Amino acid sequence: MKYGLEEQLLHASLLCGLKPGKEAAHRLQLIFVCNFDLHSTNHQSDFQRALESGVDRNGMWENWPDKGSGKYRITNKGYERATSLLGDVQPKYSPASKSRCNYTLEGHIGNVRVLIRTIAGEGEIYLDGKLCDSAKEGCRQLERMSGIKLKTAGDSAVRVLYNLAIDNGFQMKWGV
Repeated sequence: MKYGLEEQLLHASLLCGLKPGKEAAHRLQLIFVCNFDLHSTNHQSDFQRALESGVDRNGMWENWPDKGSGKYRITNKGYERATSLLGDVQPKYSPASKSRCNYTLEGHIGNVRVLIRTIAGEGEIYLDGKLCDSAKEGCRQLERMSGIKLKTAGDSAVRVLYNLAIDNGFQMKWGV
């Protein structure tokens, strides 16, 4: 059965050990788990919209401790929906704060080896083993080196590169 974004995020919430009234997980962890463990090809902005709808309209999560923190806690309603849909899912991860969101995405765009390393929620971009000054500069260099055009208007450069990695099947690893 193919699940929508909200169901994927509920599944990720269980894999991250979320329980009502307990710890919260940062959105980067939930999105990573959807892409890595659940093999979703959806982008960060799609998941972010689904999370916010899940908070504002559907009551599946709550912003914790407040809106803008980037952390989400599953509600009773969300937990009941997740367990009725998926059954008893054993956690694979502990809920992570932004400071514990450490992961890598690695692969090739054309002949360019690209490594996106996120440490404590902050991205580092390496092209052919060389650290770029910024994600935006990494996008510019990648465009020159590979001949592709990246749409960076209106979105963060790190998010654009993350989405490019998802679209190109990069290897992903939680922890650095």
